[in-house]
Amino acid sequence: MFGIDIPLPDFWVVYFFIFWVLVGSTAAPVVFRHKGHHPLIGIVVGAAVGALSGIAFTLLLAALQPLADLLDDPLASILVSIVVSAAIILALLAFVRRFVPESGGAGPRAVEAAGGPRAPVTYSARVDKVDPGWQSVQALRASVVIMLAGLTLIPVIWMAMTAFKSYPDAVASPPKVVFDPTLEGIVTLMTKRRNLDSAQIAEYEARDDLNWADRIMLKSGKAIIGQSDYVKRLRNSLIIAGTSTVLSVSMGLLAAYAFSRFRVPGEGDLLFFILSTRMLPPVVVTIPIFLMYRELGLYDTHLGLIALYTAFNLSFSVWLLKGFIDEIPKEYEEAALVDGYTRLQAFRRIVMPEAVTGIAATTVFCFIFAWNEYAFALMLTTDKARTAPPHIPSMIGSGVVEWAAIAAGSLFFLIPVVIVTFALRKYLLRGVTFGAIRQG
Repeated sequence: MFGIDIPLPDFWVVYFFIFWVLVGSTAAPVVFRHKGHHPLIGIVVGAAVGALSGIAFTLLLAALQPLADLLDDPLASILVSIVVSAAIILALLAFVRRFVPESGGAGPRAVEAAGGPRAPVTYSARVDKVDPGWQSVQALRASVVIMLAGLTLIPVIWMAMTAFKSYPDAVASPPKVVFDPTLEGIVTLMTKRRNLDSAQIAEYEARDDLNWADRIMLKSGKAIIGQSDYVKRLRNSLIIAGTSTVLSVSMGLLAAYAFSRFRVPGEGDLLFFILSTRMLPPVVVTIPIFLMYRELGLYDTHLGLIALYTAFNLSFSVWLLKGFIDEIPKEYEEAALVDGYTRLQAFRRIVMPEAVTGIAATTVFCFIFAWNEYAFALMLTTDKARTAPPHIPSMIGSGVVEWAAIAAGSLFFLIPVVIVTFALRKYLLRGVTFGAIRQG
C-alpha cells in the first residue's frame, strides 16, 4: 500500500489505522480533561495523534519485516510484527502524555495540590477510578471492543451493502465498496420476472403505466410477471418458529417445575432421556422422520414442522428452565400455600414472575433454533410449509445466481430474530451464565 512493503493485506492496514485513530480519539480527551482542558480540544488532538499513530504503526510494520522474516512461520512473523509495533506505539503514547500542558487557572492546581486529580471531578465515580491512567486503559479497552465488534459485523454490513447493489456491482471483482445503490435486489427478491429482447424493451419503455418496480427491472432487461414466494416462505417461518417456541417454552416450564419441586420416580433417567433427543444431529434422523411423516400425512405441513421443532427444543427448554426454578427458594411457595393459595396460583403468581428471566432467555434460544433450522425444512417440505432458510439459497435467476436478491432475502430474514433478541437482551447474559456462581 502506498508503495510501502507491508506484510498485511490492504484491508488490515486500514483496519489497524482506524483502530489507532479510535484509540487517540478516546484516550486523549481523558488526559486533556485531567489537565484542565476542554474535552473538545482532547478530541481534536486525539484524532491527529491517532492518525499519526496509525501512520507510525504502518511504518513500523514495514521496518520490522526483515526482522520478522527470521522466523520460519509467516503467520508468526506477522503476529510478532503487530505485537512489537503496537507495544512501541503504546509506549510512545504513554511517554508523550507527560508533555501535555496544563490549563491555566488556579482551580485545577489547587485540587491537584490537595491530592486529587488535576481537573475537578464533576461526575459520579469511584475514588480509584478517577486516575487518568486507569481511565486511559479503559478507553483503550473500549477501542478494542469496538473494533472487534466492527470486525464481527463486517459480514452483516457487507450483506446489507450487497442487497442494494445491481447485479454487475454484486459480482464485480475486486468487490466494490463504493457503488450506486439500487432496489434491484429487493425487487428481484419479491417478484417473478422474464427476459425481454430489444424490441420488447423499447415497447415497455414507451408505456406510461409502469410503476417504480417495473422501471427498475426494465433497466436490467426484465419484466415483472408476478410475485415471488419469498413473503409466503417468511410467513411460514414466523408461524412455525413462533408457535413451536411458545409450545416448547410452555411445556418445558411445566416439566421443569415438576422436576424441580416434586419427587418424580426415575427423575434422572427421564432427564437423561429428554436430553438424549439432542444428541443426534438432525440430518441423521431426517429419513426415518420423512417416512413416518409421509405415512401420517404430516409431510409438507405446518403441523409437522411445529411438532418436530417443539420436540427438539423441549429438551433444551426443560434443562435450562429447571436450573432457573431450582434457584427460586421453595419457601416462597410454601408461604403462599399457607396463605391459602393453590399450587397453581402459587406457580402463576410466585414462580413465574421470579423465573421471567429464564423464560425470556429460553424463548430467545428456542426461537433462534426454530428460525434458523435448515435440514428438516429442506427435507420435510416442498411448497406449502417451506420456510425461508431453504428457499433463500434456491433463488437463481436466468442461469445466474442473484446475489443481490439473496443478500436482500437474508437481510429481511435477519430482522425478526434481531428484534426478538434486542427486546429480550437484558435477560440473555443471565440465561447464558446461570449456575456459574453457586451460593454456599
